[in-house]
Amino acid sequence: MMSVSPPFVNHCWFEDFALGQTFAYGDWLMQREQMLDFARLYDPEPFHVDEAKARALGWDDIIASGPQISAIWRRMSKDAFPNAEIIISPGWDSIRWFKPVYAGDRLRVETEIAEARPLQSRDGQGMIKLDNRILRGDELISQLSSTWFMRCRPDA
Repeated sequence: MMSVSPPFVNHCWFEDFALGQTFAYGDWLMQREQMLDFARLYDPEPFHVDEAKARALGWDDIIASGPQISAIWRRMSKDAFPNAEIIISPGWDSIRWFKPVYAGDRLRVETEIAEARPLQSRDGQGMIKLDNRILRGDELISQLSSTWFMRCRPDA
């Protein structure tokens, strides 16, 4: 069953997440100036910053930087789970960018809890792994796995 009414304010503690649970959230409009600003600062490849060069390489226009798409996912996930008691994320894995993203595209996310277990090495904490699919409509454009170390419910 997919939860589709973000923000998910009742998902605060490790125990509030269950294996196989899925969530749909986000509505991010890609804006040309934000794409250019990000690319100029962090990823100044010609196809991110120069329309003529992007077209010469076969793109319809400049395309968003992959790291920007990942950062946008992170922002949408924080907005979707504003009360989550996340201690830290030890990393992201399997980041893939399948399709170009253009100004005017709207992005959304589907996230599935792929693993959930208490941490033996950290009392009062649990770990969840999230499989995240970033979509334009129903088209998969990117995916990544992330891990959160979370606080357990104090009374658990």
